[in-house]
Amino acid sequence: MAVPAVRIASSRLPIASDDIKVGVGIVIVAAAICALVLVADQWWGVNHYQLVRDPNAIANNPNYFGLVSNLGIVLWIAGAVGALQAFAALRHTQEKAFSGLLLAGGCFAAVMGLDDLLMLHESIAATGIPEILVLGPHAILLAATCYRAWLLQGRTPWLLLVACVAAFGCSMVVDVVPVEFAGQVFIEESFKLLGIMFLTAYLVITSQKALRSVPQDGFRQTSLEDR
Repeated sequence: MAVPAVRIASSRLPIASDDIKVGVGIVIVAAAICALVLVADQWWGVNHYQLVRDPNAIANNPNYFGLVSNLGIVLWIAGAVGALQAFAALRHTQEKAFSGLLLAGGCFAAVMGLDDLLMLHESIAATGIPEILVLGPHAILLAATCYRAWLLQGRTPWLLLVACVAAFGCSMVVDVVPVEFAGQVFIEESFKLLGIMFLTAYLVITSQKALRSVPQDGFRQTSLEDR
């Protein structure tokens, strides 16, 4: 008996123009980074091997070197991404109370993460500029974060932010103590890591609260047809 032919309707997978733009942008940025590596290699004499490999692999150091510092950088960036993503999501809603806090806190975490990753303030201070001036923008962003949090009157887990500021303060006090003592760096970095953890937790929890404070229909719905 003959089997009737089944006609399968062909379906085209829609491709959003925004997705294409993002993909093209990523390719352009990646190409620019690779081009800068080649420029540094050819013009400035910086071996490209030193720019693309892990520092510990280049120096033949054990993998655990800088482990706590790297953990701190990961936490900085995690807090920054959470806060700035929530800030971007809330721009199209009526919820404006959290916007300033998320922007200031996200920028502070991002700047600090990049500073630790690239050792910016140490490098700038080595040129003779006082470290207190280099760290000025960091302090301004942290003060702005605290001010915005205070304006929200307890709508955020403020105790975590207080603990964060206290831990950073203790780290700075230990750092500027004129008399060196055993374990000074360990204590300083321990307080700093504690402060980073408190701040990341504060930003993540605050971001969740901010997003949950907006009714579901308050977000602009976007479909493939709308793009």
